[in-house]
Amino acid sequence: MKGENAELIYDALLKQLGEKYDFDKVKGGKFGAYMDVKIRNDGPVTLMIELDPNKVDKKFLKKLNKS
Repeated sequence: MKGENAELIYDALLKQLGEKYDFDKVKGGKFGAYMDVKIRNDGPVTLMIELDPNKVDKKFLKKLNKS
């Protein structure tokens, strides 16, 4: 997926998680930057999300771009 589209999805996900969960507990980094992250999992779930760029709805990307 092109970086600009992937970044839109990433930003939208962080925004929605913050709105529906807790902005103070939802953290992101600089999109596309190399990060060496050490975490201590203190919760019920860890999510790994993979998207097939050929199956991402183009209308969805346009909507994200407007928000």
